[in-house]
Amino acid sequence: MNSDTSTRDLMHREFPGVSESDTLDEAATLLVSESADCLVVVRGEEPVGCLSLRDALAAVIDGSEPATTTVGDAMSRSTPTIDAGEPIDVAEERLVAEGTSRLIVTDGERAVGLLTEHDVLAARPAQRLEEASAGAGTNGARRTSASEPAAERATAEEPTQSICEVCGSLAATLETHNGQLVCADCQEV
Repeated sequence: MNSDTSTRDLMHREFPGVSESDTLDEAATLLVSESADCLVVVRGEEPVGCLSLRDALAAVIDGSEPATTTVGDAMSRSTPTIDAGEPIDVAEERLVAEGTSRLIVTDGERAVGLLTEHDVLAARPAQRLEEASAGAGTNGARRTSASEPAAERATAEEPTQSICEVCGSLAATLETHNGQLVCADCQEV
């Protein structure tokens, strides 16, 4: 990734948030109305956790009453944070190390954004183009030599995976389906 790109450049500046004292039914209504998969739980402006769809559903399955259960009772407290100035490479490493799909972006102790694994994956094609342009001549084309092995030329010229426009997963091959480039799994749906 481009070392000049920071989490601030890719994060979602607007994200749905709730407080620990909000009820689970209020939070569920917000999850649905915002079409979100998680809510950032804040105490003032400081992030203290995250309430995902899974967290809300688990609380209901365990017998919690949504009208009286608070977000603080159902939320995950282990949502990792990352400073807004950190490079995207660091964010990518943190996502993998923490085994999470999102990071709360902070500026000091204040939540300022949300960065997802999809944001980081989407930045990869732009990064490849920047690297290719930086290593190319003035016309942006990569210079190859006839003596360079064909396998090395092929791997240097073309990415081997792309991102499915439906599920966001990496796939070796994509096909156009209903006007979108989709992986084999999404074609069957």
